[in-house]
Amino acid sequence: MRWLALALFMILLPGIAQDYPLQMSNGVVNCTIFGSFKDPGFTGTAYSDSYSVLVVDARLTRLNESDNEPIHATYSLTDGNDRVFQTSDQNIKELQPGRRLIGFVVPKETIAKSLTIDLSLDKRGGEQFSIRFPKLVNISNANVTLLYYGVLRSSVYSNRKTIELDVAITNNGTQKLVLDANNFTLKDQWGWRYESKEYDSYGKKGMSEKVLVQNETIRSGLIFNSVSPLSRPVELVYRYSNNSYLTMNIDLEAGLISANPKEVCNECESPEEAASNLAGSIKATKARLAKVKKLNSTSESVPKGRDEL
Repeated sequence: MRWLALALFMILLPGIAQDYPLQMSNGVVNCTIFGSFKDPGFTGTAYSDSYSVLVVDARLTRLNESDNEPIHATYSLTDGNDRVFQTSDQNIKELQPGRRLIGFVVPKETIAKSLTIDLSLDKRGGEQFSIRFPKLVNISNANVTLLYYGVLRSSVYSNRKTIELDVAITNNGTQKLVLDANNFTLKDQWGWRYESKEYDSYGKKGMSEKVLVQNETIRSGLIFNSVSPLSRPVELVYRYSNNSYLTMNIDLEAGLISANPKEVCNECESPEEAASNLAGSIKATKARLAKVKKLNSTSESVPKGRDEL
């Protein structure tokens, strides 16, 4: 049965936090944010090497569904340092009625904190209000801290997709940490692995080899190319030794970020512990499947629509 297959798929899918879409209302107008990304190709300013356009994918609707009047709003973006950035009409692209891409010219290192919707130009818009963005995903241990900022660019050329991620690494240990692109792997929804590419000196993109001393941090782009257009990257893996690595669940194209990054240290786990963990995982999976089967047997007489799943 189709709905049973979908339910089973959702249970087995790696956990994804429901950070997006974000929603907030002032009682008159509702704003939904589907995600955000940066456009480093912006060239409208002499400072384009230091600035990019942070684009917010958003939708505005009136709570009174019978009111079809267009909503007149202006937008501002506040970053983690409480700096406020305004947008302009030339950086707002209407996708469909009510849904738009809102661009803000910001320094490349900007971390978005909140979006403010000013409805003073709309007679029935109500008071201005703000939506806070989710916190950045990070994971750390005694050796390293990995911080994920998001996607810098994604493009398809000759049936191959290239993705560049924005990450930062901090050396928490007392020894020097050698870091290069070979430490990183991207996994898609089927578990297929894509290795990060070395620094592109011509395009000035990607991560070059670095040696980090104690407490030193580097922020850099990571390039993954020859990615299938059908692949949806969902995990970023950082290997900091032969047998130890950190893993983050990410959903780049949907704008979803996992709140549950995990660390794997094969050197820290005995064979008996590994077997025990595997057995527990199998047991938990069987329990979930049994729950789905029970749900199916008790709901046969009540067909479910797609919106009810």
